[in-house]
Amino acid sequence: MLIELIRHKNKLPFDYYKEIVSNYRNKTYELDIQWLEENVSKFPGAKKIMDIIQLEVL
Repeated sequence: MLIELIRHKNKLPFDYYKEIVSNYRNKTYELDIQWLEENVSKFPGAKKIMDIIQLEVL
């Protein structure tokens, strides 16, 4: 869901997006970063997606 959130962030209201990102930020200890990195690579723009995740969530 996090990957999809980042991919479609421009389609969501800004306040809604920030609230969801904030909730992910509060749960970073539960995220499997290795799995996330492996699966982000399957999407177009993988580097940009991972950069946004690192800046806004981790």
